[in-house]
Amino acid sequence: MAYIGQTGRNLRERLSDLRRNTLAIEMPFNDPHTAAPSLWAWRDAEGYEYECSAFASNADVQHRQALECWLLWQYRLGTGESTLCNHGHFHPHYVKSRDRKTGFRGRRLEVPGGPIQSTPGLKHSDDVSMGLDWSDWQQLDELAAPNSPVVYQIAEGTRVIYIGESSGLRSRLNAHTRTYWGCDRPLVSFCVLPPNTPKQHRHEIENDLIAGHYHSHGSPPAMQFRNAKVTRDQRVV
Repeated sequence: MAYIGQTGRNLRERLSDLRRNTLAIEMPFNDPHTAAPSLWAWRDAEGYEYECSAFASNADVQHRQALECWLLWQYRLGTGESTLCNHGHFHPHYVKSRDRKTGFRGRRLEVPGGPIQSTPGLKHSDDVSMGLDWSDWQQLDELAAPNSPVVYQIAEGTRVIYIGESSGLRSRLNAHTRTYWGCDRPLVSFCVLPPNTPKQHRHEIENDLIAGHYHSHGSPPAMQFRNAKVTRDQRVV
């Protein structure tokens, strides 16, 4: 499997954009479709040809994105690896294009890097641990966070409302303390990952945790996939 995605746009328009960029002479930019440079690189290197399949859903954007996580998780559990182009994976012989405004197009590397292997899919559990070693729950605004690669959960009481990942938790939580999470005293728990854990592995673990929550509850964490989170100063009292 090369890629699993979702869209709220007209599917014909979305796939037409993806096809045009994947078949372009030069590697496309990272926008409007972040999968296009990766599909282009694999096609350029290996001569791949792609087929697509889709199903219609009337779910809202939060549930669609959670369902995407669930499908990616099921694929990882079934095959022991991630898809070629999700979670930031990229052909090791190429550097990826950036967004169009940067003007930077990707290219084939003169000295190729080594492939980044996938992490095993996390096994489902009835609790939120998914087999990981989590810290005790602590107040978000009082946590002395390590500046290490982590996955983390934010909760209101016993209800997980957000799952994330970061290369350094301390700086990420500094931003989160300025966000209103729908409750006055959110809690946070984290799992420290090995030093220099690549972003691909952090994204895979984050994906599986969101998927496990969706599998257990039928919905994503309440604040997941919400692009517009108000700050504490902006909330309506």
